Amino acid sequence: MALLIDEPAWVPREVGVVRVTGHDRLHYLHQLLSQHLEQAEPGDVADFLYLDAKGVAHAAGRAVVHAEAVLLLVPPAVVESLAGALEQFKFLMDVKAEDASAEIDLVSVRGPEPITQPGARDEPMTAAPHGDGLVLRDRWGGIDLLGSPAWVAERTAGLGLPRAEPEDWQRWRILHGEPDWHHELATGRRPQELGLLPTHVHLRKGCYPGQESIAKMHNLGRLRRALHVVELDGPVGADTPLTAGEKAGEVTSVARHGEGSVALALLPLDRTTGEPPGGGEVWAGSVPGRVRARVGAGLPQPGDPAGAA
Repeated sequence: MALLIDEPAWVPREVGVVRVTGHDRLHYLHQLLSQHLEQAEPGDVADFLYLDAKGVAHAAGRAVVHAEAVLLLVPPAVVESLAGALEQFKFLMDVKAEDASAEIDLVSVRGPEPITQPGARDEPMTAAPHGDGLVLRDRWGGIDLLGSPAWVAERTAGLGLPRAEPEDWQRWRILHGEPDWHHELATGRRPQELGLLPTHVHLRKGCYPGQESIAKMHNLGRLRRALHVVELDGPVGADTPLTAGEKAGEVTSVARHGEGSVALALLPLDRTTGEPPGGGEVWAGSVPGRVRARVGAGLPQPGDPAGAA
C-alpha cells in the first residue's frame, strides 16, 4: 500500500512564502504574473508563472488570495528573488512584498479519495480560513494545511493519519503529472512543453512579462517534445537514457512504484500525429515501459478563445 496514493497520509513540505499586501496588490500581481488575478476574491487559489520577456520561468507557484493579502507559495530557492522583483517594480503602487516563509508551514494531505477535513471547501483550487490558518483544496481532492507552525502542528496531530516521507510525495507528484522546480521547470524548457498552460496560464488577460512568447507558441508553434507520465517495469535511475520509437527522450523525475517505477519524461513528438513515436511504448535503458498520460492533457484552458473558461 503506497501512502498518499493507496492510503491517506500527510507529508510536511518545504515552501517559500511571499506575502503581498497593499491596496493595489491584485492589480499589481495581475500585471506581472501569468494568471488572471485582478478580480480574484478571498478564497481563490491559482497556480502561476513569473516569466521573463522570453518566456523563461523565474518562479512558479500557487497564489492564495486572502482577505488581507495574497500569499505566493513558491520553491524556497526563488522566494528571495521573487520578493525582490515584486518590490522593485511597484512604482507608485500601494504594494508590499515580503518573505514570510519563517512564519508559515505547509502540510499536504492526500489519498485515493477526496480528503474530508473541517474547514475544507469542496470546490477544487479554493481556500478557507480556519482558526489561525488556511485549508486549501487542491485540484485532485487533497487538502493543504497552511498557517503558523503551531496551528499546522495541532491540525496535523488531529488528522489520525500516518506521516508520509519525501519519496512518497515524489511518487504522488509524478503520478499526478505535477512538474517541480529544478526537476521539470529548468532553463531551456518552455511552459508549453511541460503542460503548464491549463494550470498556470490565462490566455485572455492583459500584458505581462513573457505573454508574447506564450501566445506565439500557443497560436503558431508546433511542439517538438512534451512532458508525459511514464510507467516502467523495473527500477530506473534519473540519469537512465530513455527512448520512444528509437528517438531520445529525457527522464526528469523518477520514483519507485511497486515492482517498477513511475517517471516524468520529456518525449519527442511525431510531427504528423503530435504523439510520441512508438505507439506509447518506451524504453529506459533495458527496462520497458509505456506512456500513461501527457501532462496537462484534458484539462480546460482558462481564457482559450475556442471556448474554455
